[in-house]
Formats: sequence, structure tokens, C-alpha cells
Amino acid sequence: MFDMAGDDAIQFGLGEPDFQPPPLAIEAFVQAMRDGRNKYTTTAGHPELRAKIATLWHHLLPDIDESNVCITMSGTNGLLDIFLALVNPGDNVLIPEPYFPLYPPDVEICGGQPNLYPCRFENGFVPSVADLEERLDENTVAILYNFPSNPTGGNVNEEQRDELIAFAKENDLWVITDEVYDRIVYDTPHVSFMGAGYDKVIMVQSFSKTFAMTGWRIGYLLSPDDEAMAQLTKMQYYVTACSNDAMQHAVLQALEKAPDYPESMCAEFKARRDMICERLNAMPGVSCHVPTGAFYVFPKVEVPGMTSEEIAMALLEGGVLCSPGTAFGAAGEGHLRFAYTISREDISRGMDRVESVLSDLRGD
Repeated sequence: MFDMAGDDAIQFGLGEPDFQPPPLAIEAFVQAMRDGRNKYTTTAGHPELRAKIATLWHHLLPDIDESNVCITMSGTNGLLDIFLALVNPGDNVLIPEPYFPLYPPDVEICGGQPNLYPCRFENGFVPSVADLEERLDENTVAILYNFPSNPTGGNVNEEQRDELIAFAKENDLWVITDEVYDRIVYDTPHVSFMGAGYDKVIMVQSFSKTFAMTGWRIGYLLSPDDEAMAQLTKMQYYVTACSNDAMQHAVLQALEKAPDYPESMCAEFKARRDMICERLNAMPGVSCHVPTGAFYVFPKVEVPGMTSEEIAMALLEGGVLCSPGTAFGAAGEGHLRFAYTISREDISRGMDRVESVLSDLRGD
């Protein structure tokens, strides 16, 4: 669909902030390379950077230090490390549906089976424990939670988080928590699965979204479980050996000297969220939750006789690129995903086109 999009298409497809990293981080990256930081470095990452990251989580995990952090080449790299460490052939992992498209294939690469559980529109895309229990079996080794969610923008409150942690604890499952959008939250503070009374938790994180460093490919893994960290670091060695030396120095500068940068981006995303949700919910046949995190909306879009892919293709012909819900699993049927990572002006123009195309498809 990206290849088919015309030059004048309004791009709601890509989940990538339309910002640049903090200027001081870019300057630090360049200077580090000039200073000769262009060689292999330690597998787990620079101790100074890992120690800084650990302090960011001391409000939830006061006893962790740099040994509980492993720097990775992006959250994507981190996810593969986790599944390689946890999943043996024949195991299964509970995966949310709709899902980030890498989750099921990563499990399959490790010889395991993705065990999909529903995150339903009517429940704000938060799973029910009853649905989880139905899918649990003797081969289930872990459950993955993704809040704030890509693609839905769904999120959890503390009560919901505690119920999901209790389910994992009762069944002795590893919790894999993907919290790469933790600094892009609206209206209420981020609710983490860390520090919630259970130590068999591994968090995957990334600087891609929160510091607009998508092309830098840098993230990290964190767990209070020492043995887990030893195995994850081992996997990191086998996957990429180590992360970029100069880049780690630049990220440390961003964390120390531009700590509020994510919040400045978040304020703009919130204004865009409000705009796109108001426009979508005013359209006949469209119903959209107002997300409390990330930068996606995942509305139900009803056009009689048409699938989400067919609707998305019709919108593409009308000059709007978005993602059909089925790109994120069969449960996404009936939905479209719009990433509001473009200017407010382009959002307004894009919604005009969406409204016109949907009106034509319904024969209004």
C-alpha cells in the first residue's frame, strides 16, 4: 500500500513521530564518532547509560541497578531476545489480538506457538481474565501485554493491570510487557507492569517513539530477575553482539539534558488525537475510542459489504493511506488504523478525504 500511494496521499500509515531527536543528542552522536567511539563495546551496553536507565525506574523498583538493564538495537531486537530466552519448541505464548505484527512470527521463529487472546473494542481493547483463562494450557510459558497499545491506542488503569498481573502470577507465567509508548500517554499517568508485586516480568523499551529516534534503532530490556537478565544478555550477544557505541553516548545525553523532550511531543500528539477523534466520531458508520496512549486510533468503520482491506484500498484511491485492521490480526476486521504522526493541517485535509470517500462508498 505504501508503494501504491501517490505523492499527494495523506500518510496515516506509518507509526513514526514527525519530529527529530533532541538537537543536543544529534550533536553528541556526531561528537562521539569524532572522538573515536566507533568500535565494538560491551554486550549489555555502557554501564553509565544502564545506570541512568535504572534510576528512571527506581520509583517502582528501588533495588535495581545497571545489571538489570541490557541495551538493544531497538525494541524489535529486544523482543526477539526475550522470545529466544523464554520459548522452547512446543511452548506457547499468550499474545494480544489485534497485535503488533512482529509478535506471532517471533514466537514461531523460536519454535513456539502464538496463543492469541482477544482485546475487544467494547472493553476498550483491554483483555478479560476469563478470555485468558480459556486459552491457557500446560504449554503456556508467558503472556505479552502491550500498553499503551499499537495498533489500538488502548491502555490499562491500575485495577486492570493488577488483575492481569494476578492472572500471570497464579499461573506462574512470565510477563513480557511492551511499554515503548510509556512517555506518550494522555489524561492519566502511565501504568507500568513493573513494580506491581511480581518479579517474573521483562520489559521491552525503545527510544524510537519517545525521543523520535526510530532510525537510530536503540532500546533496552529491563527485569528485576537477575537470571532472566543473564539469559537476555546472552541472547543479545548472539543476535547483534553489542549496540552502537556513539549512539549510546548520545542517548545518555538526551536522558540527562533533555529529559522532558517526550512530554513536549506528547502535548502535540494530544492535540492531534483530539482533532482526529472528533472528526472520526462525527462520521456516519464510524465509532472511535479516544485513546489514552500511543499515537494511533483504531476506529470501527462500517461500510456494508466491504472488508477493512477493501475500505482501506478505496481510501488509498481517494488519497489517504491508512492500515486495514486485518494487518494486525483477524480480530482487526472491521477496523482501520490511523497514525496521527502528521501535522494538524494534514490531519484535517485527510479527514476531509476520508469523510468524502466513506460517503461515496455508502451511496449517501
